[in-house]
Amino acid sequence: MPKLSIGVPVFNGQAFLSELLDSLLAQTYRDFEILICDNASSDRTPQICRVYERHDSRIHYVRNERNLGAVANFNRVFELSTAPFFKWAAHDDLYHEAYLDACVRLLEENSDIILSHTGTAFIDDKGEVLPFERETGSFIDPNSGRRYWADAPSIGDSPVPINRFWQVLARARWGTHMFGIFRSDVLRQTSLLPNFAGSDRAMLAELALLGRFRCTKEPLYLKRLHADASSALSQSELKTFLSTDGKRYSRRLRQIKAFFGAPRGKPIDNMSKLVCFVLVAAHSAKIIAQLLGQNDPRRATHGYGWRGAAR
Repeated sequence: MPKLSIGVPVFNGQAFLSELLDSLLAQTYRDFEILICDNASSDRTPQICRVYERHDSRIHYVRNERNLGAVANFNRVFELSTAPFFKWAAHDDLYHEAYLDACVRLLEENSDIILSHTGTAFIDDKGEVLPFERETGSFIDPNSGRRYWADAPSIGDSPVPINRFWQVLARARWGTHMFGIFRSDVLRQTSLLPNFAGSDRAMLAELALLGRFRCTKEPLYLKRLHADASSALSQSELKTFLSTDGKRYSRRLRQIKAFFGAPRGKPIDNMSKLVCFVLVAAHSAKIIAQLLGQNDPRRATHGYGWRGAAR
């Protein structure tokens, strides 16, 4: 059994999938398997996956009979995994060759760390890193002039559970920690990804109460921004992207319910749970301000890490 399972949920990912797989196969750390869960793609994704599967025994390709929606597909690829460490990889992102080595080393050397990750850089549709402005700490799209601020590597690194919980609520705008490496047995103690936009933050909030996150500062994770990104979808399109059950629901109500439910069953005392409830109440009071700030790229418009073709 490999030490690490890398789950790649994908839907119609022909544009970028090969680049992702090449970046994973080029890693200096080698003890991993890649599980590709194809959500009934209608483009060349199946052919691409089968070519890679034939050429590397570490790659395993599974195709869903029907499109389950992005949330269910992300959860399913984790449920198919068996290794003690697990990582999600969106089909349109890239990784520096030292990424896995850096993250696995953090987990192996620190027993209290349950999630390891690295710093983040933003890339364009061609895989080029966007210019970085040191004065503001932002990446700049040279075409549009928009600025993008990565989530701080320090999120979730406090020794105090309620501090980690609040850091996720207040500061995890992009939710990029979701694409770090988890201890699988700890990830199984969460509800995984619930069905609404922003569910990565709900899952990370649960994880923050179970243990510490740790990130290296080097930007070894390359998050791609492109025309098919989910942040370009309308709210109605987004719901269809995340789930195919057709049910109507309030994203904000589901989000608040998930945050309030995060402390349930976690190994923290009753006073800490009460503090968590107070923090969620305070955070919920800012929802209107968040809605008004949707155009701020620091808020990662829909508040989750996967993008367009990961459905």
